[in-house]
Amino acid sequence: MELRQLITFKAIVEHGSFIKAARALNYAQSSITSHIQMIEEFYEQPVFDRIGKKVALNDFGQVVYQRVCTLLAAYDDVCALKELTGAPAGRLRVGAPESTMLYRLAPVLQKFKTLFPQVELVMESGTCSSMRTSLRTGDLDLCVLLEQLKHESDLEMVKLFEEPMSVVLPKEYPKNELTSANRHIILYTEQGCSYRKIFQQLLEQKGVAASNVIETASVEVIKQYILCDIGVSFLPTVVVRREVETGQVKHVPWQNPSPVSVALARHKDKWVSPAMEAFMQLVREEAANWE
Repeated sequence: MELRQLITFKAIVEHGSFIKAARALNYAQSSITSHIQMIEEFYEQPVFDRIGKKVALNDFGQVVYQRVCTLLAAYDDVCALKELTGAPAGRLRVGAPESTMLYRLAPVLQKFKTLFPQVELVMESGTCSSMRTSLRTGDLDLCVLLEQLKHESDLEMVKLFEEPMSVVLPKEYPKNELTSANRHIILYTEQGCSYRKIFQQLLEQKGVAASNVIETASVEVIKQYILCDIGVSFLPTVVVRREVETGQVKHVPWQNPSPVSVALARHKDKWVSPAMEAFMQLVREEAANWE
């Protein structure tokens, strides 16, 4: 097998078809098919189930895909050594939840790009669970988690800050605490969001039925819906701090022995490039001033 064949295999999985992978890699479709045939001849078994025009990884293909992601991530690290001069350079891929990216990391990004304009910084928003997966597959170099932290042996995590959380209510809400209010909709963050589960538990504890729901991945959309008196939600307090201070919304601070925390995370086997180290240092410095 050759590296290019493994790159093709990974592209098919990520793009969902041979045709889309061929377009992404600028290959003829016959080349894509040939690469997969060579892989399957090497293993003497298929890596995909082919049902009509659809292809999906079979059980063996899943195992191969995990190993290929690890191998290609290591290959990227080896290639990055070309840029190793002691100064941050190259490409840095960082993941963070939308709220953290908007309300915590903006000063970090500004400082980082002022100091190191030569670094190509790629910021990706996602849930904490999806970002963990991306660290393991090598699709992210580093991520900033926002969740109730749990230890995982293959990830190195540094806790930065305990993020205050609040139940957020429209100013027109009939009470100053979460209660059953039929006309107000439950505003959920996306499936997989770490603090959505906490909100669901709070609703259950309060006996509030989540029968009328809107779900969106955007905390900014949720905030606007609360300002428009559409519904209630559970968000990092920093997202609505200004609106609370000006009386535009109500909030109920959340208290729990297991707080939601902001943490830096990377794979323990990931080489820490100068760009990664510089970014992590700026985040640590900025986090010391968060409130």
